[in-house]
Amino acid sequence: MPRGPVVQLNAFQILMRRWSKLHAYNAGQVVRVSGAPDRERWKRAAEAVIGELGLGKPRFTNGDEAVQFTPAAEVPIELAGNGGRDLETFFNEELNRPFAVGDLPIRFCILPAAPAAGGETHYLAAVYDHWIADSRAMRELMHRIFERYLSPEAHTHLPPLTLDVPSFKTLFGRHVGPLRRWTAMRESLKNIWRHRHGYRLNLSDPLDFASRFVYRALPEGLIDRLYRFAKSQGASVNDLFIAVIAQATGAYTAADRLGKIKKPLHFSRRQVGIGTIVDIRDAASQPLDRVFNLYLSSYAVLLDNPEKRSAGDLTREIAAETGRIKKTYETVRRYWALVMARFWYDMYESSRFRASLLHKTVPLVAGISNVNMTGSWADSKTDNGKAEGVGVGADGGGPRVLDYLRISPAGPLIPLVFTLTTIRGRLSLCVTYRTTSFRAEKLTEIVDDFVRRLEEAGKE
Repeated sequence: MPRGPVVQLNAFQILMRRWSKLHAYNAGQVVRVSGAPDRERWKRAAEAVIGELGLGKPRFTNGDEAVQFTPAAEVPIELAGNGGRDLETFFNEELNRPFAVGDLPIRFCILPAAPAAGGETHYLAAVYDHWIADSRAMRELMHRIFERYLSPEAHTHLPPLTLDVPSFKTLFGRHVGPLRRWTAMRESLKNIWRHRHGYRLNLSDPLDFASRFVYRALPEGLIDRLYRFAKSQGASVNDLFIAVIAQATGAYTAADRLGKIKKPLHFSRRQVGIGTIVDIRDAASQPLDRVFNLYLSSYAVLLDNPEKRSAGDLTREIAAETGRIKKTYETVRRYWALVMARFWYDMYESSRFRASLLHKTVPLVAGISNVNMTGSWADSKTDNGKAEGVGVGADGGGPRVLDYLRISPAGPLIPLVFTLTTIRGRLSLCVTYRTTSFRAEKLTEIVDDFVRRLEEAGKE
């Protein structure tokens, strides 16, 4: 059977492949759609888009550094009926369910959703092995699938996605220079030094990567108030989110973090580290809107006593740091630290070493993935212009997109991830966490504290 182009995986993708051999490293995209679900119509839509893309069963070569896809014969769509799983139960299972060798690296499921003012609604959930794509690529895929579902007989006006991937060096080399190995070593050492005072969460079992999921729909209009508050501090909403996550996790870790006695010849570890996952496509030397792949990096801020400081004070400090990072393309250079992480990961065969590598060298308490989908395909106004009915088809009728959720994996890099998605006046929160670091009841307290602090910031 013919195969598609050879796709060379970048360092982050290879690390994700390594991690998935310790435990599933899955992410999710969920679109909430008006009307009763038509399973066969969703199946035809998914098969058309995935067939056009050429995605299918992966075959790896050269130590997982390259992959080709054999076209999939079909794309199954699981159906969880009204008596079946809700969204949280579904993802509590799917985040821990690995993809078998030879599986299509995306699983789809239709799930029941609460009725809206206009009647019945449902979710289409896509769970994917994270190495295949970042959230931006998956949102483009979901867009095309929804368009096919909306008009099964019409050809989509969207150009097809492609697996033809330019080399990472070609795309981002100008921000790094010719001495990439030196850059990788330098960025790795800088990262370790930067995190020398970072607090390490207790991992009762480093090899236990079981994860759970919590979903919250936040109050309507809250995001607008948060935007105004962040702007008044000379910051972005993401800076404010980082600040509030630091406050909530700082309060949770304070007793242990501040009560530990520093060991001789060791650094004190009292800072709260919060990581941000960053899409670096806009820094590439050519457009990547149609490329189905993964282009992610990250940065972290480390904060002193965030639980004792105001949201405004923290937000201003974070904005000063992130502003410098954004201006200098530092997120692209920081990506190269992942090259060294992958090198050290492969140097040792001990599963315990591999599971603990990043936790010991660049410890983070939590992370954030934040996307604003306002103005996107999921945010077309209805006839009455209200936010609760978005995503109308081109002819003004048919199924509508009512909401969009994203689910990030927790794992060896970050044990707790806050995934926030904004669509106009709506803000949704999906939290993923490792159960070896957080008990369910304590995690609920952290999420409740985070939401409470956000609402307080929105009132200032």
